[in-house]
Amino acid sequence: MRLRRTAFLASLAALFTSCAAKAPLKSDSQRVPDFLFERRPFTFDCVDRSPEQSVRNEGNAGFIVSTRNQAPYLLTRSEELSLSSSEAPALTITADSSNMISVTGSDRRDWFMRYCARAEGNTGAEAREGLRQVSLAHLGSLVQINRAGPDDGHTMSSFLVEAPAKAQTIIHASFSSVEVRDMNSPVRVTASHARARILDTTGQVDVNAFVIDFAGSRGKVALSAEAEINLKLTASRFEGTILAWAQRPVRVLVPEGFITPFQAMVNRPQDFICRADFCSKVKQERKNGLYVLTYTGDGGAAPENVHLRSEQATVVIDNVARKK
Repeated sequence: MRLRRTAFLASLAALFTSCAAKAPLKSDSQRVPDFLFERRPFTFDCVDRSPEQSVRNEGNAGFIVSTRNQAPYLLTRSEELSLSSSEAPALTITADSSNMISVTGSDRRDWFMRYCARAEGNTGAEAREGLRQVSLAHLGSLVQINRAGPDDGHTMSSFLVEAPAKAQTIIHASFSSVEVRDMNSPVRVTASHARARILDTTGQVDVNAFVIDFAGSRGKVALSAEAEINLKLTASRFEGTILAWAQRPVRVLVPEGFITPFQAMVNRPQDFICRADFCSKVKQERKNGLYVLTYTGDGGAAPENVHLRSEQATVVIDNVARKK
């Protein structure tokens, strides 16, 4: 009886393994949501909250807005910092956990930075103590966002940078989310346990993060993600190179008429999911234990210049949705 039961369990496990091998997870097969690449305005709200301050809903006098699970006290501290291009021809930012770092490029010649520390507490004293735990410091071209104590989930900071678009930026923020826009100089981001969004940034881009969202039409781009990579290639021809390698899905949106050659590498043929207008032109071969899917496009570049790779999940290609 024991042998029969063991054999039954082994057969059942084999059945589930076989079924799982037939198709990727549903979540790994879905198209990239367009909202991931929306250019939402950067805001700098650095406002205290306390039970004595009524937060009134705009246009509804006397209506008090409350949020569940929200500590009664929120205290903030804001700072500004400017560095000339001679002081900082390039900028390096380091950050401890629970920060939001945003960098946007412009035609300005200096770096203008705004910092807001926020701390919640059940009492004003508790919030004040939390606020003392975080600080902004700089030495030459190095800017540091520091935390003196452990991350208890009640203290966080936001850091907004208006940058010279042609200046190099390096960000080390393993546990802090990062967004970079409109830079056309080398950008390097390390956010190994957080999300990094890189929008309309050209030049050399090197990002290592938990989740990466990238939208653009040119550059020398290297992306490595512990989870997923979401790409939106905004022109029919991508000028430059892309290496996108993720432990989970690599999902891509391309415009109709996309002519840029690319190469995708997956573990199984069914892990390459293509729903774009050129999918019938993609060729498949097996190489070194992986499946290589190649689209030669207009032949204007080597397919290896745009390299999409996921050995444990999927590579998904879709056309950008048409505007209604």
